[in-house]
Amino acid sequence: MNIDAFLDSLANARSDASFARTAAGLTSLQAYDSIRANGFDPFVHEAILDRIALDIESIPVGTSARVALDSVIQALPFWDTEGTIRIGHRSVYTALLNYGQALGDEGEWPLAENVYARVGMDAELDGETWLAAEARLLMGRACRMCADWQTSQLAYRRAYELGMDAGDMAIALRAQIGEANNLWTRGDFPAGKRLLARTAHRARHSCPTILPRVTVAMAGLANAAGEYERAIQITFDLLQTVARDDEVRYQALVDLAAYLVDYGLPSVAAKALRLVEAAAPEAGVRRHAQLNRFFLAAHHDTEQEFTASYVAFSEEVLAPRQQTQLALFAAQGYRRFSRFDSAQTSAEHALVLAKQYEFFQLVFEAETELHEIEAARTVDAIPLAPASVPPARKRRGKTLYRSTTGARPSPRIRRVAESLENMARQLGSTDGL
Repeated sequence: MNIDAFLDSLANARSDASFARTAAGLTSLQAYDSIRANGFDPFVHEAILDRIALDIESIPVGTSARVALDSVIQALPFWDTEGTIRIGHRSVYTALLNYGQALGDEGEWPLAENVYARVGMDAELDGETWLAAEARLLMGRACRMCADWQTSQLAYRRAYELGMDAGDMAIALRAQIGEANNLWTRGDFPAGKRLLARTAHRARHSCPTILPRVTVAMAGLANAAGEYERAIQITFDLLQTVARDDEVRYQALVDLAAYLVDYGLPSVAAKALRLVEAAAPEAGVRRHAQLNRFFLAAHHDTEQEFTASYVAFSEEVLAPRQQTQLALFAAQGYRRFSRFDSAQTSAEHALVLAKQYEFFQLVFEAETELHEIEAARTVDAIPLAPASVPPARKRRGKTLYRSTTGARPSPRIRRVAESLENMARQLGSTDGL
């Protein structure tokens, strides 16, 4: 068992809570290896699982890993359950994959990669080809988030092969989308575009349900290449065709908001995010949109709107990473309005949380923000972002929009903005738009 990533995390733990969270995960994986090799022995393993359960209780409530690890230890005693579909094995593999996803949600990508690699190898040896393919697919993304491009490519290609062996064209094509995302993320836009075009062609003929995912990737490539208007149009056109696919629909709305910000229309981006907040069925998706909208409030809204948004949001029950992001965005907003004492307090709180939970990227961002606050004090407020855009106004029944560059959006983009308003009205969520 390769446990290097977990050992590194334990060695670098900066708090008891972080150490306990990682230790519980490592012990769970060790228990899994023991049960997989020798079968479940109540006299040996029940005491181990009980101890892990106690460790899990020390993980903060609201942390994704806590729920996922509890599922793992609940599934392990059923490893030896027999049946025509070997439900015990599949339940454990599925619980471990959920644990890997929880680690990814919390930014623990090296640990997630370790979990996915283990499930991928074990499930493949066990003859569970579909689960092995899914594990390799998730591993490809985890490696990409760690900028381990070579391993990510290998994982995606193995996911493709296993997907084809399992007769699951959807996994195979998703693996090709992942490989294409690797290419354009590294700046090779032509190669990424070619692979996405080939994947779209195959999807049309053999797996049309994957076409929306290909389109999402195409829009991401266009935006990364600076083709903001094209990215917006691609994503908005996609929204018209995925009314029954909640996962793709709300991901597209969040992506659309990001592209609108890059184009220079943060006020319109906020409308797209509020649509997600109002109607997305998954709480995690709604919370992600809410955080993104608060970021926009910190950078673009008036001081009164920003303060009201912060007060409302700070009363919500948030996971540790979300608490850290909220404090960091609040610091950025306070700095923008020259409220330096409040900005410093929020940035220091973000830094404490980021160190406590080992969100290393957020540690860097919080430290950078503290430097920015100090510099802003010296010169009496350096603007954080381009000048805020005046709210859209009405004239003769028409809404007028202006980008952060001062330019008027093209007719196509104005139609997108107006359509978002209409969508909001249909959902009954026009308050505050």
